Amino acid sequence: MPTIGYSHRPVALGRRGMVASAHSYATLAGLDVLRSGGTAADAAVAVNAVLGVTQPENCGVGGDIFCLYYEAATGRVHFLDGSGRSGSRASLDELHRRGMDRLPVTGPATVSVPGCVRGWAMLLERFGTKPLAELLQPAIHWASRGFPTGALLSQIIREGRSVHTDPEWRRIFMPNGRSPELGELLIASDLGRTLNDLAAEGPDLFYRGRVGQAIARRMEAEGFLTSDDLARHTGEWGEPISTAYRGLTIYETPPPTQGLVALLGLNILEGLRLADHRPHSVEHLHLLIEISKLAYADRDRWIGDPAHAKVPVAGLLSKPYAAGRRAEFDPSKAQSYPFGDPRGDTTGFVVADERGNLISVIQSLFNAFGSGVVPPGTGVVLQNRGRHFTTDPAHPAALAPGKRPFHTLMACVATRDARPVLGFATMGGNGQAMFHLQVLTNLFDYGMDIQEAIERPRFLIGAFLPGDSDDMTHIEARVPADVLAGLAARGHRVTAAPELFWRCGHAHGIVVRNGTLMGGADPRGDGVALGF
Repeated sequence: MPTIGYSHRPVALGRRGMVASAHSYATLAGLDVLRSGGTAADAAVAVNAVLGVTQPENCGVGGDIFCLYYEAATGRVHFLDGSGRSGSRASLDELHRRGMDRLPVTGPATVSVPGCVRGWAMLLERFGTKPLAELLQPAIHWASRGFPTGALLSQIIREGRSVHTDPEWRRIFMPNGRSPELGELLIASDLGRTLNDLAAEGPDLFYRGRVGQAIARRMEAEGFLTSDDLARHTGEWGEPISTAYRGLTIYETPPPTQGLVALLGLNILEGLRLADHRPHSVEHLHLLIEISKLAYADRDRWIGDPAHAKVPVAGLLSKPYAAGRRAEFDPSKAQSYPFGDPRGDTTGFVVADERGNLISVIQSLFNAFGSGVVPPGTGVVLQNRGRHFTTDPAHPAALAPGKRPFHTLMACVATRDARPVLGFATMGGNGQAMFHLQVLTNLFDYGMDIQEAIERPRFLIGAFLPGDSDDMTHIEARVPADVLAGLAARGHRVTAAPELFWRCGHAHGIVVRNGTLMGGADPRGDGVALGF
């Protein structure tokens, strides 16, 4: 059988610090912070702020943030939930009063409180050493003076013209009535002014000040948010969820994120001999696809805001529960799985500092350019996380006031004997848990380095093109045609995707081995990993 090719970049190496992020400007901004003595938390804020300028389709101050922070001094992994809640007017009754039987995909009705900026402040308060004003300077520079448009951003703006009709969005991203071409300067002067004000005034700008008031005004007629909803917002520190896998402890972000899906998948896989199968063989892919389907069936039934619904995390992550789910796997054929009954467009980046701290961050607007709504004068694109609420009143993610929506966002840290081994995160919406399973098993079952683990072909299950079924499995075309045929013979619906399919995530990771930092960045996007 032919070998599987991929355009392999060398793994990045460092000893004192490293950043792996989705844009070179962001990676360089984070390295500058680390080289000047900043912590992983300091660098993460600088990285995220630049990404919000150079990757405005994926992330920004109008979205939410989740972090896993490995604290070297204590050996603990901390979880920061920087997500916002639905507005006080968000209810099924109000939705029906407006003549809507479901939430739209974009627009003001999908906007929940943007939690990112408060999350930055909480992260710096606990683990930072530098002021927010200093950390925002690179982002202010690129927003105010402009940056060269990348090919992917140009394409997504072009594709978004038919979706986003907000006049502010079109004015900012189509300044000449068209999508900017590759290399054309894109200036975000309103966002630059907002970031400059944020540097001067602090996070209250977004929740009580000029920007918060502009958001509330824009939401008044069509949205569910009010000025009081913004003023009351706060993030939360909590505990991550974890499981044991192949002698490691794998940490993921807890509900309302889908982090437990990756852990459930790993629990099921732990009792199977994955490494007996050649990578990207029929047997290997059949196994991973089926285990992903099992884990996702539980996700779709159980995950919601734990403050409003009982999410049986302990039961879902128990080893006996995984054994029961494993018994449903058939190595000879594809299946559809019901959920079990346990009892008992986003950016991801990773930063490591010379103190031994490691942070894995996932930050998002959700869909490309989120809701597509930009409050006038702010340059802030608001997220559409609220589209993930359901109209089923019995579901944990049912639409209700003051409730966190289900999040596809998730971040990962792995340790061995309480020492960090890996920080990992990837964009990719619904597919993120599948991508975590694929990259983590590449690392821990097959022994690949982080760059190869990220670059290896991936699959994604779901409907993305007209006529696709919900169980269509898109497999990057570097996998040979006879493997796809073998999967089809087992009952899978499969189709060849582009060789480096951007929908299969832009993954970034840092592995720590014997004091050396090893970084990987995804060729599916514009990412760069650099260390020193």
